[in-house]
Amino acid sequence: MTQRQGLKNHKHRVLIIDDEAAVGKSIRRILNTLKVESEYAENGEVALAFVEKATQPFSLIICDQRMPGMKGTQFLARAKEITPSTIRFLITGYSDLDTIINAVNKGSVQHYIAKPMDTKNMLAAIKTGLRLYEQHLESAHLFALAKSQNAKLYELNTELVETTKKHDQQRKALEEEITGIRDQLAQATTEVPAGPGDALRLIREYAAADESERQHRFDDLYSATQNALFEAFNDLAQRNGLEFPKRKGPASLPQDPEAGNA
Repeated sequence: MTQRQGLKNHKHRVLIIDDEAAVGKSIRRILNTLKVESEYAENGEVALAFVEKATQPFSLIICDQRMPGMKGTQFLARAKEITPSTIRFLITGYSDLDTIINAVNKGSVQHYIAKPMDTKNMLAAIKTGLRLYEQHLESAHLFALAKSQNAKLYELNTELVETTKKHDQQRKALEEEITGIRDQLAQATTEVPAGPGDALRLIREYAAADESERQHRFDDLYSATQNALFEAFNDLAQRNGLEFPKRKGPASLPQDPEAGNA
């Protein structure tokens, strides 16, 4: 069901105030044809009690101007303070034109019905009043909906900003971690021989300095080089949560290709 359909099904209630009971009955008959509930009060004091005790605002108030005690404009001004959303009509003669103008200017009256009343005109006026009240309800509903949606949009935007901020922080942390790994790899590759050929070259240079202990120093230097290389990469792997293959046995010196050809 749409909002407009819901308003059409709204249960309207109308308050009639007139010191002439016959006038009140006439207006109630018109309301009955529209299947609209109504209350009748013979003066402003009784009508105020209806307004104050109502569980929900009246959709429309139709009030006569000339009544004993409180005048129609006085009552409608009081009613506006209690229930500003209610549509307010004043019944009066043309001789009260200044009163009508003042009441309209003050906002206590939204429409006036001239005497003598015509049933057709009264019916049209009542329909207009009920439509005005429905428009008020619709505007209030749309305003509340817009306010709620704006609050939700603000909340979602705040969450988006926070999420973006966290993602940026995570991305920056990952970039720093990757840079650190690259630096560690670069350092590791500069601290160990570039390959087996370089290791053999270093061994030969070292061995040439002391010919009598050549074989013994070959083994020691080669083993130390292999151990240093293994430990460097194993340490790098552990710091970055990686599993490095375990060594299967002690390092042994490979055969020199040149020695095999001798």
